[in-house]
Amino acid sequence: MPDVTRISLPQKFSFDCHEWFKDEYSKAIVQSKRVELLCDKVQFLDSAALGMIAKLKKEMKKHTNHDITVSNPSTYCDDLFTLANMYENYVVKSSKH
Repeated sequence: MPDVTRISLPQKFSFDCHEWFKDEYSKAIVQSKRVELLCDKVQFLDSAALGMIAKLKKEMKKHTNHDITVSNPSTYCDDLFTLANMYENYVVKSSKH
């Protein structure tokens, strides 16, 4: 069984995805797995979505102390994560391409 849970974020990642996102990452926390956010499809991400990722980081630190990895972010997602300092404070950008 892999030690990572991959969550493929939708094209529009907003508060509407809250329950789905929490369900997905809760499974990883219960199993002490790392979380990898697949962000290649993201074309819209709002402040609620950034808050959900911050909440995930808080939960991961509390229960597993694993980092959250972002893989293949779309240009939009990458620019927004950079602007919002998400890479500095909440997520680690994968070096895989």
